[in-house]
Amino acid sequence: MSRSEPAAAGPDVELSDYERKVLAAWTDTHKKSALMLFILLALSEAPRWSGRIRDFITDLSGGYLAVDEQSMHRALRRVEGLNLITHSQESVAGTGAKRKIYELTDSGERVLAGYLQGPMAYATTKRFQEAVAAARGVQPG
Repeated sequence: MSRSEPAAAGPDVELSDYERKVLAAWTDTHKKSALMLFILLALSEAPRWSGRIRDFITDLSGGYLAVDEQSMHRALRRVEGLNLITHSQESVAGTGAKRKIYELTDSGERVLAGYLQGPMAYATTKRFQEAVAAARGVQPG
């Protein structure tokens, strides 16, 4: 079971069936929303193919937002349709296959910067981090 599944609420959390359903719906909504941010963050570092973007997401989220291949490609098409990323084709050595290499557009760079400095800026505030720590029963360090 991957960490992104709702049953992995934490070792000390017991959920009722109803609570598992609520958490599953919330997790699904969050995952879809977070994918665009994670894709843009991955591509802000360097152009990548979808497998490397998925690895980046898994690594950056500590495994909590592991994404299956189909969801990854659906999200990439959606973000590319917004003209925030573009792709080129690259031959895969020894196979003759082509691989799409994605990269940020100038618009994608600006949208990411705006999102990080606007709607996501709360995540870096001391007060937000303290509230999360308190909700998790962890002393802020």
